[in-house]
Amino acid sequence: MSGDSKSKPLESTSITPKDQKPAIATKVMDAIQSSLIKTTVEGIPLLSMDNYTLWRQRVINFLDVVKLKDDLISEKRVLSADHNVYLKAVLVAKLESSVQANVIDSVNEDNAKLIWSSIVKFFASTQASNKSRVFQSFLRAPYTPNNILGFITSMKTFQTQLIEVGWTFSDDALGHMVLHKFPADMNDIVNQITHSNKEPSINVVFEHL
Repeated sequence: MSGDSKSKPLESTSITPKDQKPAIATKVMDAIQSSLIKTTVEGIPLLSMDNYTLWRQRVINFLDVVKLKDDLISEKRVLSADHNVYLKAVLVAKLESSVQANVIDSVNEDNAKLIWSSIVKFFASTQASNKSRVFQSFLRAPYTPNNILGFITSMKTFQTQLIEVGWTFSDDALGHMVLHKFPADMNDIVNQITHSNKEPSINVVFEHL
C-alpha cells in the first residue's frame, strides 16, 4: 500500500452522551408531567352540593394539564375511546354519592361528555327549578353563633351559587337577606350596619361579626 493511502476511521455506531440528552430530557419531562397530573387529580375535591365552583375550577385545571378541556366541554369535539374511559373514571371518582345519584344514570354512565353535561346542568343551569333550589337553600341556612367562620364561608358559597344559576341580586340586597338571619339579640349590630355610610353588602356585614 502506498504511504499516502490512509484508512478511513470507522464511524462509531455507539450512542454518545450528546445523543442521550434528548432521551434523558424526554424521560424527565414525562416524569414531571406524570407528577403534575397526579397532583392536579388529587387536588380535585369530591363534588358536593355546596362546592361546585371550586370543584369545577380544579377539574378545568386538570383538563388543561392533560390537554383535553376542549374535547370534553365542546359539543363539536369527540373524545377518543381511551380518553373517554380516562376522563369518565376521574369524574366519577370525584363525586359524592349524593351528587352521583343526581347526575349519573343508565344513559350517561359510560360517556364522559354526557356526565360532564349532566353535572353542569344540575349545578349551573338557569332553569327555574334549579334557581329555586339554590335560593331556598340560601334562605333556610341559619346563622350559627357557635361557628361564625363556618357561617361566613357558607354565605360566600351561596353568593357564588346564586350567581351561577342566574340570580342577579345587588350586593346590598344580599347583605340585607343575611342580616335577617341574625337573632333579636344582635339588633344593635344590625343597626350599626344599616345606619353606617356603607352599603350593607355581605362583606360589610361580615366585618361586624
